Amino acid sequence: MERTLEIQDLLACENLRDLQFNWVDPEEVEDPYRELLCHQRDMTSTLARFHGGKVSLKVFQEPSDRECYVREVLLKVDDKPVEYGLIRIFLENFPEELRTEIIGGGKPLGAILNDSGLRYLSEPGGFLKIPGETFDPDFFPAAGSKFLFGRYNSLLSEDRKVLARIIEILPREKS
Repeated sequence: MERTLEIQDLLACENLRDLQFNWVDPEEVEDPYRELLCHQRDMTSTLARFHGGKVSLKVFQEPSDRECYVREVLLKVDDKPVEYGLIRIFLENFPEELRTEIIGGGKPLGAILNDSGLRYLSEPGGFLKIPGETFDPDFFPAAGSKFLFGRYNSLLSEDRKVLARIIEILPREKS
């Protein structure tokens, strides 16, 4: 129940407003998506390793929120989309020197955290199975009748303050 309430704020974004999904156990996530989602690491370095390149960031929008910095993003390796994400970042829980870099939108949050040396925890709160025909953005290859997979994740400081809450959705990999 708690994760459903937490995720509802993120689902208010225009691209996710009507998102249909089921919560699934990690063993129900198909390969290679299980390898990419079912872990306690950041997605930026995981995607960079899997796709063999540096992950870049495209920010679609930054909806205003009094409590947090929120952004809708697409992560790419070269020109290939590798993740759609919606992230709520709790800036007050970051050191001052990282806040400007985060808001600058030049790098994915995972890259900023890893480059800074700030120690943090990644705690997936659940895994999503999404019918491809219900989530078909123009920045992903068409999934057709196949499923997309994603996760709801929290990044926490060592003292367990919430740094960010994220919905991460992966495009279908070509077979």
